[in-house]
Amino acid sequence: MTVPTPVQTLDLRTTKCPLNFVKTRLALEKLSPGEVLEVWILADSQSSLNIPNSIRQEGHTILREDALADGLQKLWIQKVQ
Repeated sequence: MTVPTPVQTLDLRTTKCPLNFVKTRLALEKLSPGEVLEVWILADSQSSLNIPNSIRQEGHTILREDALADGLQKLWIQKVQ
């Protein structure tokens, strides 16, 4: 299965909860169904748990979750609705 390429990247490494989820949600609202948003957050922050859980509750799909050695976590979120 081929994973769609993100159409936008959102860097939230310096953004705190809950504003980082709000920014993610607003970015997803601008996408068409099926498009993918790449979100960068800090892997050791509360965001690494809150954002994926909240996104799933919103009905979207997390296609990839990559934790990198430099403390960066990348999420690929596909807009479903």
